[in-house]
Amino acid sequence: MFQPAEAWQPQFDPPLPPFRTYNLESWFEEFAAALELNGIWLQAFMFEVGLELRELSPGQLSLVEVEDAFVPLDLAQRKHEAATLLCHLLMYHRCLVSVTRLQELECRLLDLERPLCEGLSKFLANARSLTTFKLSAQSLKSEDGALILEGLRRNAAITTLSLNTIIVSAFLYPSSDAFTGYLSENRTVRTLIVKSYYPPNQADMRLVLRSLFRTAAIFELELVHLTLNEANSRLVAELIGENQSLRVLRMVDCALYEDGMPSPSRISPWLAALGTNGTLEKLTMDLRCFSLNECRSLFEALKSNASLKNITAERIRPEDEAQICRALRETGVRERFLLGRHHVVREPTVTLTECEELSQIKIDSSALCRPVWLRTALSLLPSGSHVTSLSLAVWRPSFNQDVCALIAQYIAATKVLRELRWILASITSRPADRVERVLMRALCVNNSIRKLFMTGLRFDETEVQMLVDKLQASRALCELAFYPDDYNSTIWLVQKLSPIVSSNYTLIDVKVYRHVVLRADLFSVDDVVRRNASLVSRAAHFVSGMAGTRLRYCAEAVELVHWNPGVVAKVQALASVDENEAVSRIEQSFKSFSNLDGFMCAAGVVKYRVICHVRDDGQKQLVDIDGDCWWHIRRFLNMCDIKD
Repeated sequence: MFQPAEAWQPQFDPPLPPFRTYNLESWFEEFAAALELNGIWLQAFMFEVGLELRELSPGQLSLVEVEDAFVPLDLAQRKHEAATLLCHLLMYHRCLVSVTRLQELECRLLDLERPLCEGLSKFLANARSLTTFKLSAQSLKSEDGALILEGLRRNAAITTLSLNTIIVSAFLYPSSDAFTGYLSENRTVRTLIVKSYYPPNQADMRLVLRSLFRTAAIFELELVHLTLNEANSRLVAELIGENQSLRVLRMVDCALYEDGMPSPSRISPWLAALGTNGTLEKLTMDLRCFSLNECRSLFEALKSNASLKNITAERIRPEDEAQICRALRETGVRERFLLGRHHVVREPTVTLTECEELSQIKIDSSALCRPVWLRTALSLLPSGSHVTSLSLAVWRPSFNQDVCALIAQYIAATKVLRELRWILASITSRPADRVERVLMRALCVNNSIRKLFMTGLRFDETEVQMLVDKLQASRALCELAFYPDDYNSTIWLVQKLSPIVSSNYTLIDVKVYRHVVLRADLFSVDDVVRRNASLVSRAAHFVSGMAGTRLRYCAEAVELVHWNPGVVAKVQALASVDENEAVSRIEQSFKSFSNLDGFMCAAGVVKYRVICHVRDDGQKQLVDIDGDCWWHIRRFLNMCDIKD
């Protein structure tokens, strides 16, 4: 027996069960019947504890955490009920045979206690469908880690393994042989991810890196938030030279050579590795540890390496930006070089006029060498057609109406900016000259921005309404983060958006201060964002040829959201192509529906083409109509009209 806690309940049909005591199994039968009528019921229940069901790939539901979800501390009973509900859904619902088809599992906990470790060990040992396993914790005893590792060693299905350094350390002690042996001898793991949010144990990292020298199974290695000393930095370079199975190496937010002074031989192992490796295709690393001449040598090595398609630099030294860009052009590797983060502008005249390779830039009023250069940077922005992503941070006293006018002029005029992030200080101004109104007017006429992240300022109700109108009218603006300096702006935004957002098929991500708005309004917005994200995923899978048996299901999504920028980004990720190629593939897929055979095949009506038996009376049939007639029919016939 259990008693659901009283909390906000959205008004759906059928409604949530009333506040009373239930026999669990009979209550679950009632729930299962309601779920079949309206799946949003379960979403509402999970929403209470910061969880939601998302269709991350066509036809496959994932239970994921809502980012920045506000879950009150006094909801312990509600959390227990949500867990119980999910457990019984998996156990008793007649549509779910078992959880043996679970493909991805992520556990992020403060502590991994003994009972959970025992359960994980048994589950991992017997999981035949699990392909992705992510585990992170802030505390794990070595004896409990040994249990989990034993389950991993017996698993023959996992292809992607993600661990944080706390887990790695527990696996390595008291003896490192078990884990290093697992890494070097495994035949199934293709992607290994190691993360850390604290300075890692350098001895542990050395053991892990050395074990990877011998493996032939791992194709992709990702190191995240790691600080590596000189010995381990050299070891990574040697790994590239020795391991001939590695295709992708990403060092994300990793600091190399953090101990010791720069030495002339620092670049040598990297040059040697690129000279001997013939399999690595993608490399991500921080180049701040190398001098200008060392970077030039690296570019020459990149030029000579036929397999390495691109190198992504997390950061470069600001004082070397112009010379590095020049070296890229001179060595002929400009097309194979990417900058992974926003480059902070120090000298705007140099960055914005001489460095066309830097498409992501950050203008921070506190980082400019001279205060007057803020206006210089903003004045040069309109001529910087290479800038597709801009991060603005303008603090007091630098932010004023003149600076605001320059920002607004650029936003209104740009045709190439795809992403805008701003952190702007709130200032007092006359009602007729409000900086918020000036900026909002500029945003309303912009048609290129796809991702908008707004932090700071205080918007009144009229300005918030302008933003809502923009969101509803735009077919470009698909991601919004809205964090103003007052909560009223956020309340108005969600309140005005929730009644009309169901007609919006563009938004795929909305981030706000979740704890200040009505939960019913927020749920309405979240539900539409979730729907749109699913449609984008289905459309991208269709375009990439990965729709599988759900062809019509995904083709319908292409018809609905083929214009959404999110589809372009998703196709790029799935097919590993650039933006132009992704756009071309989407257009081709959508055009494939234009003729009769293409439409009927995508809709699942026929397998190859439409064929009609010849009529005795000679009357025209479906295959006899011309393209113009079919076009007129298609004006009233959509993919969603074709029923199973």
